Amino acid sequence: MDASVKSFKRKELGMKIFRACFLTVTVLFVLFPLYWMFITSLKGERELFANVQTFFPREITWQYYFDPVNGIFGANSPFLSFFINSMIVSFVSMVLCLVIGSYAAYALARFKMKNNRNEKLSFLILTARMLPPIVVVIPMYLIMQNIGLLNTLWSMLIVYIGFNLPFVIWMLKAFFEEIPVELEESAMVDGSSRMRAYHSIILPLVIPGFVATSIFTVILTWNEFLFAMFLLNSTDKMTLPAGISTFITQYQTNWGALCAAATVSVIPVLFFSLLVQKHLVKGMTLGAVKG
Repeated sequence: MDASVKSFKRKELGMKIFRACFLTVTVLFVLFPLYWMFITSLKGERELFANVQTFFPREITWQYYFDPVNGIFGANSPFLSFFINSMIVSFVSMVLCLVIGSYAAYALARFKMKNNRNEKLSFLILTARMLPPIVVVIPMYLIMQNIGLLNTLWSMLIVYIGFNLPFVIWMLKAFFEEIPVELEESAMVDGSSRMRAYHSIILPLVIPGFVATSIFTVILTWNEFLFAMFLLNSTDKMTLPAGISTFITQYQTNWGALCAAATVSVIPVLFFSLLVQKHLVKGMTLGAVKG
């Protein structure tokens, strides 16, 4: 008995050590590129182009951030313009996607059609998101050119809403299906309209789902590069992914400024994720189980 208990404890201890080692390696593997990007932005030019690279900067410098000439926050740098454009496009497209997508998702979750057409229609909507962006980038360029929206943030909003809306509808539909229909039926029996029951009873219960969906939407929009590169061609309209690519020219690559800009661009998404982390966990678990 004692031998079997000791054997079980040894196996349990071995599994704990294995899990700890596996998680440590995974975290290091994920975070190392971010760490390398950050320390590269703090290295001086001589250390940056040395034959032997160091894991810790010998001399920390903030010249690629705050230098008046070469820094990304310098007077002549367009980085702040890139940053503001990305904030506008990401936030506005996220809000509009959630507002429009929530009504569509609610309708698909509650109003059942014959022959299981709800599921077929949901899948049909999701197929729009499966299209590779490279397939539609030229048609989108021609459309925006013809309607006079080329090189404007409006074109980016239209494209991002169109591409993210199927994903939002698909995610929110699963969250609405988790809410018992009896809740809104009870409200309607008491005299409430369906829309009032939706706004006052259903929406507060689906907030974790909205948070989870908003994070994915923001990340998809914030990191999008292809459409931003094709549809925006002036630096005062570019978003961060397209703008940061301008640090790479045919003559040289400004690695220090590039890494500094990439480091700063990570902060808003990271801050937003930490801010809504509590609701994010609830949202992921709410949409993962069907009753």
